[in-house]
Parts: sequence; structure tokens; C-alpha cells
Amino acid sequence: MMKMLFFAFLFILVAILHIFFPKFGWFMRYGWMVKDRSEPSDAYILMTRISSVIVLIVFLFVFLPVLFN
Repeated sequence: MMKMLFFAFLFILVAILHIFFPKFGWFMRYGWMVKDRSEPSDAYILMTRISSVIVLIVFLFVFLPVLFN
């Protein structure tokens, strides 16, 4: 049970990081491949934030209550 709570906390933390710092995820995944200083597009940032909010809501209202039953 302790492992599941740890992973739930980690999942929530990553989702919140993606909501507030979407450029960090882009740099970790794609930024290191680009030689020139490149930035993520506004559409990428918007979609990252929207998808992170949706995933966080689904996790909090669907999967988290299952962990505590």
C-alpha cells in the first residue's frame, strides 16, 4: 500500500509540474536534441497544460478513491 501511495504522490507531482512548467518537459524530451536554442510552440504548451489538468482530474476522482478502498 505504501508503494501505491508513493506512486500516486509522484504522479500528482509530475502532473502539477507539467501544468506550471510545461517548457521543462519539452526540454527534457526534445530540447537536448536541438543544437540551436529552440522553444516549444504555444500550441504545445497549451495542450500540455490542458492534458495535464484532464489527467490530474481523472486520477483524483477515479483512481485515487480506488486506492483508499
